[in-house]
Amino acid sequence: MNNVVKVRIFGKDYVLNTEETETYAMRLAAMLNQKLEKVTKGASSMSKLDAAALVALDAVDEAFKASTNIENIRTQIKKYADEASTATAAMEELSRENKALRERISQLEKELAVRKSLSGTSSK
Repeated sequence: MNNVVKVRIFGKDYVLNTEETETYAMRLAAMLNQKLEKVTKGASSMSKLDAAALVALDAVDEAFKASTNIENIRTQIKKYADEASTATAAMEELSRENKALRERISQLEKELAVRKSLSGTSSK
């Protein structure tokens, strides 16, 4: 559902047709105005277009860095998932080996008990 939101950016009104809430759109406009004011503060000769270009460049820089960070995090998560999968497979193999060894121990203990009982009856 689209919302029609009126915002004021750098002294000019804009009507936005957005899927976002009015609150969100107003918040973005306020953030943009703050950035524009920061860029133009102390630079009275800077045009609105120049200020907008600098703010846009900064926004693209932030977006690019965020995208790069997200990709690095995805790569790290994939690495962790692969390591976890390898560790799980190793644990399952060791668990099977442990079970087989326990069964072998049980079998040997039974054989030992039989041999002890046989050696006890033959010595009498």
